[in-house]
Amino acid sequence: MKNKKIILSSYPSGMPTEENFKIEESEVNELTDNEFLVETLYLSVDPFLRMLMNPSDESNAASRDEGPITDIGKVMAGGNLGKVIQSKNDKYPEGSIVEGMLGWQSHPVSNGWINKRHNPAGVVVCKSSIDVPISAYASILGRAGLTAFFCMTRELKPKKNDTVVISAAAGAGGSLAGQIAKQYGSYVVGICGSDKKVEYITKELGFDVGINYKKNNINIFNEIKKVCPNGVDVHYDNVGGEIMDSIARLHNPGYRYRLVGIISEYNTVPDNKKFWSWPYEKPMFVVHDYTNEYDSGIETLSNWINDGKVKYHEDIINGIENTPKAFIGMLKGENIGKRLVKI
Repeated sequence: MKNKKIILSSYPSGMPTEENFKIEESEVNELTDNEFLVETLYLSVDPFLRMLMNPSDESNAASRDEGPITDIGKVMAGGNLGKVIQSKNDKYPEGSIVEGMLGWQSHPVSNGWINKRHNPAGVVVCKSSIDVPISAYASILGRAGLTAFFCMTRELKPKKNDTVVISAAAGAGGSLAGQIAKQYGSYVVGICGSDKKVEYITKELGFDVGINYKKNNINIFNEIKKVCPNGVDVHYDNVGGEIMDSIARLHNPGYRYRLVGIISEYNTVPDNKKFWSWPYEKPMFVVHDYTNEYDSGIETLSNWINDGKVKYHEDIINGIENTPKAFIGMLKGENIGKRLVKI
């Protein structure tokens, strides 16, 4: 059996290109004790993966205490949702649907690998008492959805009449975060990158206001101030940079915010460095802090989906060979909802 895989062939400087990747095939080795073979169904392309594409140096060594998860010649790191088709591990019986950081490949072999920083839950057997589409475990019930769920319900805790601002509001996490805030009775403003996305979050998801930050000659601070006349109480930030700074200037007493991602800066390269590194003092929100609560989060979200309390959209690209293109397009903001690659 052949394993088709996407390899990181060179480090990007700035925005990745398809030339930074190559496709390779290799034979799948015979399983050893405790291993299992997965047939990939969907690959997840996520903004944070851009941070894993830089070489290790003094600026990022603290986040790579177990070594680089991706390096030249390695399979590109990323979420993988698939079906166990062979197993020598009782925890992962044949037929199980599993999800984990198994990389961009068609037939990964694993032993349930745990990486303390990037994948402390290891490979997870997907289960819910509610019948949901399998792909949901790579989107709203996966890393992106659980990030929004735990960040909003455990840390930001929006309240009735709070003004909540969500950046990258049409993406996988932002779109759910805004809907959660609406459930608590908040006034929700979403910032996104096109009129189509504004229409999606307001007409489909129920956000109160949407702002297209890419409109010509827009002053983003003035625009946010206009639609947030009472200031900002809660800020779920996916973007960083100017948008984050503009929202922070409007903060009220008791202002709560969390950095979930800074997609606007992943591809910037400081003048004194060859590659990007984390520029903020405050650390990013890490969903793995809630690993022990994943099952309850998935159960709650599944019920919300079933009850029509939240909606989600999957932007699906077909073919493993198109994974680099799908990833780059996501970084450029081409997607609405969670971008996945169907294998």
